[in-house]
Amino acid sequence: MDSLRYGILGPLRLVHVPGQPLKAAKPRQLLATLLLHPNRFVSTDLIADALWENTPPRSATANIRTYVRALRGVLQDAGLPAPIDTSAAGYSIEVGVDELDASLFESLLAEGGHLRDQGDGRQAMQVLSRAYSLWRGRPLEDLPMPAAWEGSIARLEAQHRGLVDGLLDLRLEYGDVSGAAVLLSARLTEDPYDEQLWRRLVDALVAAGRVGEARAAYAKAVQTLADELDIKPGPELEAAGARAENGRSANWPNPGIPADRTTERAEPTAQPGPMAAPELTDPLRPPSQLPLDLADFSGRQELLDQLRDLVCGRDPVRPPIAVISGAPGTGKTSLAVRLGHLVREYFPDGQIYLDMHGATHPRDPAAALTDLLLSLNLPDYAIPTDPERRSAMLRSELASRRVLIILDDVATAGQVTPLMPGTGASAVVVTSRNRLMDLAGADSTPLDTFDDREAALLLSSVAGDGRIDPTSPEAEEILAACANLPLAIRIVGSRLAQRPDLSARELARRLRDEASRLDELSIGELAVRSSADLSYGALSPEEARLYRLIGHFAVGVFSARALEAVASPAAVRRSLDRLIEVNLVRISSVDERGTARYRVHDLLRLHALGVGDNEQKAQAVRDVEAVVDAILNKIRRANNALSFEYFGVLEHTGPLTAPDPSPFTETDAIAWFDSERSTFVPAIRAAAQNGLHEHAWRIAAAWGPYLDLRAGFDDWNSSHQQGLRSAIACGNRRGEAIMHRNLGQLALYQDDWENARRHFDAAVQVFAEVGDRLGEGVAAVGLGTWLRERGEREKGLEQYEKAIQAFVEDGNANAEALARTAAANVYLVRGDLTTARRYLAQAFLIAVRRADAHREAKVRRRIAALRVHQGRHDEAVRQLRKALAIFDGMGDDHCAAYTRALLGQALMERGEVATARRTLLDAIDIGHRLGDRSVEGEAAQHLSELYLSTGSLDNARRTLERAARVWQQAGNDAAAAECRRMLAGFEAGAAAG
Repeated sequence: MDSLRYGILGPLRLVHVPGQPLKAAKPRQLLATLLLHPNRFVSTDLIADALWENTPPRSATANIRTYVRALRGVLQDAGLPAPIDTSAAGYSIEVGVDELDASLFESLLAEGGHLRDQGDGRQAMQVLSRAYSLWRGRPLEDLPMPAAWEGSIARLEAQHRGLVDGLLDLRLEYGDVSGAAVLLSARLTEDPYDEQLWRRLVDALVAAGRVGEARAAYAKAVQTLADELDIKPGPELEAAGARAENGRSANWPNPGIPADRTTERAEPTAQPGPMAAPELTDPLRPPSQLPLDLADFSGRQELLDQLRDLVCGRDPVRPPIAVISGAPGTGKTSLAVRLGHLVREYFPDGQIYLDMHGATHPRDPAAALTDLLLSLNLPDYAIPTDPERRSAMLRSELASRRVLIILDDVATAGQVTPLMPGTGASAVVVTSRNRLMDLAGADSTPLDTFDDREAALLLSSVAGDGRIDPTSPEAEEILAACANLPLAIRIVGSRLAQRPDLSARELARRLRDEASRLDELSIGELAVRSSADLSYGALSPEEARLYRLIGHFAVGVFSARALEAVASPAAVRRSLDRLIEVNLVRISSVDERGTARYRVHDLLRLHALGVGDNEQKAQAVRDVEAVVDAILNKIRRANNALSFEYFGVLEHTGPLTAPDPSPFTETDAIAWFDSERSTFVPAIRAAAQNGLHEHAWRIAAAWGPYLDLRAGFDDWNSSHQQGLRSAIACGNRRGEAIMHRNLGQLALYQDDWENARRHFDAAVQVFAEVGDRLGEGVAAVGLGTWLRERGEREKGLEQYEKAIQAFVEDGNANAEALARTAAANVYLVRGDLTTARRYLAQAFLIAVRRADAHREAKVRRRIAALRVHQGRHDEAVRQLRKALAIFDGMGDDHCAAYTRALLGQALMERGEVATARRTLLDAIDIGHRLGDRSVEGEAAQHLSELYLSTGSLDNARRTLERAARVWQQAGNDAAAAECRRMLAGFEAGAAAG
C-alpha cells in the first residue's frame, strides 16, 4: 500500500505528504469530488452542486477554473503530479488503482469475492482483511457532505457493510476468533439490540477459550435487552449463554454462520431455464438502440448530407433538432435510421431510438421521459414522478453528453417538447406525418416521393440481382403505377424478390387495372395488410402459430425468451427468423452479446389478430395464457427469494404451479424485477384483452412487493387499475379486495385521501365477505393510518387493535409486528410512552427473530421516535442510522425518506446542525420526487426549526412557507395551520423589531 497517494475512506488525505498542503475549502471539496469519480470526466454542473449545493454563484464556471488551477499547483508542489484533464465534458483526475484507497478497496473486494467463490476461503480472508484495513471512518467525514456525493458515499458504505459481514463469516469459518470478536464487538457498538450478534460473539469467545469474557458478554446482552427493550433473550441467545456457562461451544469451528451462506458457495450454478433471469449488462454502457439499417437503402443522398451537417454541428448553445416529415410511405423512418448509423461516431455517449406511436396510440410524454432517462442509465428509483421534473432531469443529463435521440412517428409538437435538450452537444431527429412547425428550435426536412432515378434504384435493389432491368419498359410502368412512392416500390420489389414465378411484365400488367391497384399499392393499413397477407400465406403451421401469438401478446419491443413458454427456444428462433424474412417481424436492436430484440408495427399486430380460422384464433389465446402464466410463476419465484416479508395480501401462497428450474438469489430476483419491469404492465393489458382476467389481476398483485420496495407509483397505478377491472370481470372477490387495498395504499402514499378511503372501505368490506382474516387486518391497518393522518387518532388506534387481533388469529407474526408498530405511534403521540415501548419491543423481537431486516428497520425508526420523546437523542440517531443503512441497501427510497426526516430532527437536537441540514434537504428532495407530500412537509417543517435555531430567519420563513404549502396540498389542515401560526409569529416579531 506504499503506492497510495490519495485517501477518501475517512478524512481526505494526501498520503505520505507531511503537513496539510491543501487548506482552502473549495479546492479540497473539488479534489474530493474528482476522487469520488476517478478517471472519469465530472461535469461542471455536478462540481458546482458539490461546491455550492443548490445555489451556485453566477461566476461558478470561472471559479471552478480558478480552483482547478490552484489544485494543480498544490498537487505538483506536493509531489503528486496526477493530471487533471479538461474537456467539454468537464474535469477528470487520472489515478491508478493502487494510488487511491477507494479504488484499491474496491479492487481488493472484487479479488476477495472471486477467491471466495473459487473456494479459496483462506486467501480470500487475507485479501478482504487488507481491504478492511483501508477503512479509516466515514468517507470524507472531515468535509461538508453535499447531496451530489450521496450516491457515491452510499455505494462505498454499502460495500463496507458487505465486507464486514463477509469477513466475519470467513474469520469464524477459519478459526480467527480474535479477528471475529473485534468485528462483532464493533458491530454491537453500532447495534446493541441485535440478539444474533450477541449470540455469535458469545459462541466465538467460548470457542477461543475466553469463557469469562463470553459469560460477561452474555450478561451484558441480557442487561441491554432488559434495560432498553424490556425483553428477555430469545432461545438462541439463551442457549449460547448456557454454552458459555458450561464452557463449550455447540458448533465450533463454524459458530454463527448461516447454513445457506456456507452451502451457497459450494452449490454449482444451475443452467438457466426458459424463463431464467436475464444476465444483466454493465449499467454504465452507453445506449446503442438504433434499429438495423436497411441493406438495400438507396436514394436521399442530398438530404442525408444536409441532415448530417445539421446534427453534427458544433453549436455550443443550441442542440440541433431535425424534423423529417412527410406522408405515410415516404420512408421517414428508414432515412432517420440510416442517418443515425452514419453519424454514430459523433455521438460517443449513445444513440437512443424511441417509437412514439403517433399514427396509432400516441405515447404519453411522461412515459417517454422515463424511457429516455432509463436509457441514459439512471436507476428507476431516481426518476421523479412529476413529469416537469423528469423533463428538467433529462435536460441536465444531456447538457454534458453527446447523445443522438431518434423519436419516430411523432403525432404533435406537444408530444415531444418535454423531451428536447436545453443546451449541449446532443441532437434529436424527429419523424412525423406532420411538419411540426410549432416545435421550437427545429429545422424541418420535408420528404416527397422519389425522383425517377432514385425510384428505379430502389426497385432494382429490393427485387434483387437480375430480377428486373430498371431501364426496361416494365420497370417504368411499375414505377409510374407506384407514383414513385418508396413504400409502394418496396412492396412490389419484395414481391418480385419472393416470387420467382412472378415476372416484371405480369406485375406491370396487374398494376394497369385501376380497380385493383389500390389493393396492390394502397398507403397505410391496406398496404400493410396486403403485404402481410402475402407473407403470412407462405408460413409453415409452426411459423403461423407464432405470428398469431405475437399479434395477441406483443406490444412494442419483445424478446424471444418471452415466447418460449409455447415452444422450445430453437423452434421459437427458427420461426422468428422466417417471420423476419417475410417482413412480418423486424429486428429492433442487437446487444453486445448478440441477443436480438424484435418489434412488430401496430398495424401488423392488428393483422395478426385477424388471421386464421376460429380454432387457430382460440389457440393463440391459449398460447397467450401460457406466456402470462410463465411470467406470473417467475414473479412468484422472485418473490420467494426476497428476504423481507411483504405487508399485504399476495395472490398466491401455495406451491408454484410450474417447477422451479433455478431458484433466485435475492440479488438476482431484484435485478430481474429491475430489468424486466417494463414488461409487466403490457403483459397485464395483453391478458385482459384476451379475456385472461384471472392472470391479469394476479400479475398485478404478485409484483406488489417489488412496487412497494421501489415506490413504483406509475406502474402501481396502471397495473392495479387494470387488475381491479379484471378481478371484477372474472368475479374473483378476493382479487377485487386485494386490488382495492393496494390502490388504497398507493393513494395514501400520494395523499389522495378521497380515493384512499374509498378503496380501503371497499377492501375491508370485501375481505370480511370472503372471510379473509389476514386481508381484513391489512386493510384495517390502512384504514387506521388514514384515520390517524386525518386527525382521528383514537379511531385509528381502534383499527390497529382490530388488525393485531386478526393477525394473531391468522398466525402472521410479520403483520402483527407492523400493526404493533403503527399502534405504538399513536400511543407515542398520546404520551403513553410505557405502552408504546412495550408494543415496539414486541414488534422488534418479532422482526429480529424472523430475520426480516426490512421490518426491523421500520421498527427501529419508531424506537428512535420514542427515544426523541425521551430526550435520548444519541440513541435515536444510532437507531435511525442503522435503519437508514438497511433501507438504502434495499433501494427503498420511500422508507428512507421518512427515516431521514426523523434523523434530521434528532441530529438537530444533538447540535449537529450541518449534518441535520443536509439530511433534511435529502428527505425533502426524495419526498418531492416520489410525490409524497407528507414526508416533504415534515422534513421542511423540521428544517425551518433548524434555521430558526441558528438565527437564519429568512431561510426559516421561506422553508416554513414551503412546509405550509405542502401540508395544504397533502390535505393536512392541522399541520398547515400550525405552520401558518409560526409564520404569523415571524411577521409579528418583524413588526415589533
